[in-house]
Amino acid sequence: MATRRQVLKYGGAAAFAATAPLPVLIAEHRQLPARPIPGTLETLPVIGMGNSAAFRSGDPHASWDVMKIFQRYGSRYVDCAGDSRFVVADVVARRELGGRVFMGTYFDVDDEPRARDEAARLLAKTGKPALDLMQAYPETAVPHWRTFRRWKEEGLARHVGVARHRSDYYPVMMQLMATGTVDVLQVNYSLMEPEAEERILPMARDLGVAAVINRPFVNGDWFRVTRGRKLPPWTAEFDCDSWAQFSLKFILSHPAVTCVLTETSNPRHAVDNIGGGFGPLPDAKTRRRMRALVRDLA
Repeated sequence: MATRRQVLKYGGAAAFAATAPLPVLIAEHRQLPARPIPGTLETLPVIGMGNSAAFRSGDPHASWDVMKIFQRYGSRYVDCAGDSRFVVADVVARRELGGRVFMGTYFDVDDEPRARDEAARLLAKTGKPALDLMQAYPETAVPHWRTFRRWKEEGLARHVGVARHRSDYYPVMMQLMATGTVDVLQVNYSLMEPEAEERILPMARDLGVAAVINRPFVNGDWFRVTRGRKLPPWTAEFDCDSWAQFSLKFILSHPAVTCVLTETSNPRHAVDNIGGGFGPLPDAKTRRRMRALVRDLA
């Protein structure tokens, strides 16, 4: 398996990825490891893209500058909401990436005809036969879950899921998972927000629900805590060279986690984040050590 150091060595050109042709990036190396979506033959590489500022800016060129790095390393999951999904869809169409991108996006089915029209526009642009993942927020999922399931039964969506980023939504998300009809759970989990490991992640694992993690850096708070601090030497034991990797490797070492979503519009940060998917992961003893270190930093 390629280590993170090898990835950064081969990916040194990523700093100028916005202008360099794609073949310049990384001559040869293994792709990101992938984990299964339970109950299917499909897998997701362990590092994905969250709703990047490049998408939200509406700039397809900036979006591709970052997406092509993830593509080169075999990353597939791209999470996008609102108008961002049409920016991503434009990149997918222009670069003919339909089969290489797994798009997770959100629908409000209060106005189902409008939602269906938006879905049709996405499918027409990307050339996909069905939405990869149709997601709902808990507050809208409960009253409209039958509609989401119907879209899947009709073949309009391959997977349906529920997504949120605060622990006060966990009870409703668990209520939905208990129905046995949730394919993908997207939830926040990190060293600074560990609550998901108490009940919701174990439940997802027991029920065969893919767990996709958001907020690995807690909207930047993680870097404010770690800024100016040196990584301890023992982090080399699990091939960790940055604080971003420290967080990502902790998250990926949880047995319920399928994929972690990172948000960046910076090519150098993209390579750094992707590196978290390579090399060994912390064992239980090391996880405890990581927790103790973060308590000291905080």
